[in-house]
Amino acid sequence: MKTHPGSVTVEMVLLTPVLMVLILFGVYSGRASESLIQVRLAADQAARGASKVNRSRIESTAFQVAQRALTSESASCANFSVSTSLIQQGDNKAVHVEVSCTINTQGLLLLGVAQRRVTASSTEVLDRWRVDS
Repeated sequence: MKTHPGSVTVEMVLLTPVLMVLILFGVYSGRASESLIQVRLAADQAARGASKVNRSRIESTAFQVAQRALTSESASCANFSVSTSLIQQGDNKAVHVEVSCTINTQGLLLLGVAQRRVTASSTEVLDRWRVDS
């Protein structure tokens, strides 16, 4: 078998961009899945925390708990928002928390991905023994 000098160099020059895009796509996929997990966890924790305080502090508590959950983890979320509402579930009142954040795409400009927002929500029944009526 005959070898051609420089053929390996040409092949690597052609394959390197493809390999870089594949690696960056893996990084983006990891960040996206980590962001979704973080947002789900933050929504669950915020709803649980808000269900244990009196009604005047529900929104502030939900925001603080979600903020703590999202900022204590790695930086997969670029910015976030929290919305809280009281709903009726049968005979009981419940707090519904929705948390959303933008996936951090810093360093992934080569992929050309658009900003994407992930959202999760959680509902917890108000603890009637701890919360004022």
